[in-house]
Amino acid sequence: MATALAVFWATGFGSFLWGTDHKTSDATPDKYRDTDFAACTDFTTRSPELPRDASEVARNWYPEISKDGILLCSFTPPDQQRPLVRLQASWFATTAAQSGSEHANTNFTGASALSNDDSPVGLTFGDKARWLPEKSQADCGLIFLDRNAVFQIHYTAATPGGNPESCRGPLRKMAQALYTAAQPR
Repeated sequence: MATALAVFWATGFGSFLWGTDHKTSDATPDKYRDTDFAACTDFTTRSPELPRDASEVARNWYPEISKDGILLCSFTPPDQQRPLVRLQASWFATTAAQSGSEHANTNFTGASALSNDDSPVGLTFGDKARWLPEKSQADCGLIFLDRNAVFQIHYTAATPGGNPESCRGPLRKMAQALYTAAQPR
């Protein structure tokens, strides 16, 4: 009888008390947090592969509302406009209703739905990756998920190439550099 009562509590009455929207967060701690997420200039000092001039376009974080955040960076060589690397990094904090990883996965799925290119990205890091739609022969982009963060990286080559790989090859190297530099210290 005690076992039946415990099963009823776990499947029936507990659901009644918490409602259908209550979820328990996974036990995986958030990897990325605003308190230790790199600034745009940190990326260039931590990664020699990136163009040296970094500008921080935006950094939004409202600790009184949420521990989620977003960072927008732009990297170019000194006194040049190209090549250009643009980074949008978003991290999501675990709440009582959803883990940071679940929230990041939802964000990744929505953003990557913009692309119909299912060809392999070829990254050796992160959980999932997709190519983003290309704007021109000189531009390419990718998005990847890493635990509780989503990274969107766009690359504009110095000169347009004749095939997509002429942009995607350097973009993979930039993505690796950005990923390595973003790792919590």
